[in-house]
Amino acid sequence: MQRQTVKKDDCHRPSRRSVLKAAAVAAAGWLGQRLWGQSRPSSRPASAPASRPALRPVPTPWWLREDRGRARVVDVRSAAALTDSLPDPVTVEELLDQGILYLTEAETLPEAWRAALGNARNVVIKFNSVGAQALATNDALARAIVARLRLAGYPREAITLVEAPHYLYDQLGVRRPVSGWGKSISVSGQVQPLARYFLEADAVINVPLLKTHQIAGMSCCMKNLSHAIIRHPARCHANGCSPYVGQVIGHPEVSRRIKLHVVNALRVVFNRGPDATPEDIGDYGGLLLGFDPLAIDLVGRSILGMERRQRNMSAWFAVPSMDTAAEMGVGRWRPAEIERIALELAG
Repeated sequence: MQRQTVKKDDCHRPSRRSVLKAAAVAAAGWLGQRLWGQSRPSSRPASAPASRPALRPVPTPWWLREDRGRARVVDVRSAAALTDSLPDPVTVEELLDQGILYLTEAETLPEAWRAALGNARNVVIKFNSVGAQALATNDALARAIVARLRLAGYPREAITLVEAPHYLYDQLGVRRPVSGWGKSISVSGQVQPLARYFLEADAVINVPLLKTHQIAGMSCCMKNLSHAIIRHPARCHANGCSPYVGQVIGHPEVSRRIKLHVVNALRVVFNRGPDATPEDIGDYGGLLLGFDPLAIDLVGRSILGMERRQRNMSAWFAVPSMDTAAEMGVGRWRPAEIERIALELAG
């Protein structure tokens, strides 16, 4: 896959021409060929077996109603992002800057963040703490996101960090998540109260780690939220967390609050996740940004497949919840419907 190279200090609106050039990798076929090779298909809605009825479609999420007909996923990397597997804070900020500019096509960074979040009064940034200590990348990304939100005019008291390193609350002057539970949703007939911190948000930035998962197959955008914001996640682990993940993410009370996904792929867990052990961690040095969680998860799955293939492992692994989420209409999954913009940050 060819990547467009961008300069580190080129933090202005990319031209439409350059975006289209960078997006050339989104041609139909890249997903299936690059993810799994010729012997395995890309993820697609599974045919419902005779033993269960077809899944009920979810109400169409906003990211399917308001985009261009293709789900844009910005995959931005830099060889300078990691030094001895530790993130370089300046480069992480630059990755974030280029990612949000190419995603939104805004003129400036403040405009880009406002385009994504609007006039939000309570911005929740949801990280993932499982394996985070071994990966040691959440600190740098949390600081970068908060700094850019402040640049865009969002006050500190409007920013809540969830599952971030605890010392950051005082250092950055942001809010801690409120505890407790509120309004309930139905998930496969179960009553599942939602976390209060999530219900109080009018804009959620989802910041998952990219990991394999021994129960779900993979943890990325959808799984990072689906099992974190419901009160009884243990009841939703059967069948590879399917169809629960898609039902939670596709519920209007959930989908309308999710405004942006920033996948922390600086270091990824390509095997035996979600816990991270040194032999199962790869240094990818990148971020994925987008609005459609299913489309981003498909790209994330391709990255994990690449990391596995480089180590003579099978690139293919099952993620049942992605198939059922596609069947329910949670997001885009066909290669021709995903515009993957691959960028390489020059030194």
